Amino acid sequence: MKQVINNLEELNKLAQKLAHSFKGGEVIGLVGELGAGKTTFVQFLASALGVKEKVLSPTFVLMKVYATTNIRIKTLVHVDAYRLNNSEELKNIGLAEYLGRPDTLVAIEWADKVKDILPAGVLVLNFKEGSEENERIIEMPAFSHLKI
Repeated sequence: MKQVINNLEELNKLAQKLAHSFKGGEVIGLVGELGAGKTTFVQFLASALGVKEKVLSPTFVLMKVYATTNIRIKTLVHVDAYRLNNSEELKNIGLAEYLGRPDTLVAIEWADKVKDILPAGVLVLNFKEGSEENERIIEMPAFSHLKI
């Protein structure tokens, strides 16, 4: 499935739709070039889940955990693997304790760098720049439980 995003409002709407479709326990892998919109997408996703804190890229701390006000998903875990040399570094900071938890959603930027530790069934969103200045193309597999 391919979604063409022309502006931030459309990206926000996509994040909201996905947030309301998740049941908990999902892992989202975000891949794409620098500046393609991965962090902005997670910010919109966090807002849709009711995160009250300001969500910033965890590039230097690698992982940030946020409480939500969502009924099903109580925790959003935001990971940035950009600076990692290998996936062992994520194991060392405790990511495994969040993977598969039924009340948690894990969003991993640069997931292609740590694909060897991702669980089966990870939803990969591939962010690409479009032909227009602000256009982004987000490719994702079709999942039966997601109502896009």
